[in-house]
Amino acid sequence: MTWLFFSPSGRIGRLPFFLSWLLWLVLGGIILMQMLKYEDQDAALALWTLAMIGSGVASTVSIAMLAIKRLHDIGYPGPLALCLFIPVLSPIVFIALCLWPGAPGANEFGGHRNGPRR
Repeated sequence: MTWLFFSPSGRIGRLPFFLSWLLWLVLGGIILMQMLKYEDQDAALALWTLAMIGSGVASTVSIAMLAIKRLHDIGYPGPLALCLFIPVLSPIVFIALCLWPGAPGANEFGGHRNGPRR
């Protein structure tokens, strides 16, 4: 799991990329629901706010690593993942990364998909 979410090494296919994004989206939604549930209780709200901040930082780093690996699968360099953090381009880049098929066979970023570079 650490490799999938927090390492830029290797390649991932479209489905693991999409499902990983979905996991972070659901986790953020659950934390947000808890924040709304406890909005009138200061201590609980503070705890869930800290959880949201931690989740936000972790998801931002993870999404960047996922995008780098997805770009590696397509055959492009990782720094293009920064396009995900440009608001106008973000939805377009996300859809492209979800739909664009990976390069068949080995490329300079690894020999097989959904695993670290060996």
